[in-house]
Amino acid sequence: MINIRKLEAELWESADLLRAGSKLTSNQYCMPVLGLIFLRYAYSRFKMVEAEILKNRPSRGGRVMPVEASDFAAKSALFLPKEAQYDYLVNLPSDISSAGLVNKDGDIMNSLGEVVNNAMALVEDQSEQLVGVLPKDYTMFNDDLLGELLRIFNNSALDEVGGDIIGRIYEYFLNKFAKNIASDDGVFFTPKSLVKMIVNIIEPKNGILLEIKTRYLIQFNVA
Repeated sequence: MINIRKLEAELWESADLLRAGSKLTSNQYCMPVLGLIFLRYAYSRFKMVEAEILKNRPSRGGRVMPVEASDFAAKSALFLPKEAQYDYLVNLPSDISSAGLVNKDGDIMNSLGEVVNNAMALVEDQSEQLVGVLPKDYTMFNDDLLGELLRIFNNSALDEVGGDIIGRIYEYFLNKFAKNIASDDGVFFTPKSLVKMIVNIIEPKNGILLEIKTRYLIQFNVA
């Protein structure tokens, strides 16, 4: 059985050590890291829903029909294009500039930060409620730092513990960042209300959706 408290502490320690070795403040580091946790959760859920869809998937000519965005919409789940899937990002070559990768607008990408920004933009394209919500400032990280962060959250235990626990890990990180940021410049968050963000964004059929900005929390109803 996974020790959730130990997992939370280990993930935080690994991520915070990277921040300490960089020139980034807690305020700069916070939202991009929380964005990666969100993306990791979205990918975990994507794989789970994909497996459900494929159980009774029809085939043609001996080949199973490919899964499409509409299949996920029918299950009120978020579809992730290949370039926004966590395993795609983790397994990219170390030299991004030589890989010939293009973003959704057709522009060449030369850094891992640009690739992750593009992944977030692709996720936002899947839901109107997500537009402008996800962080897209990963170019402030060098490729080595961002690559290490991606690997930290590529922990297989996150697939085993499920969405509710990943929400708890998200809250744990948010509380930790809140303390660090408050000590830096007096800015703080309201963690208890923000912890619902992941579930509400992944399944925004009704209830409340939380839009996170760098220093503000905007709350509005989802019809």
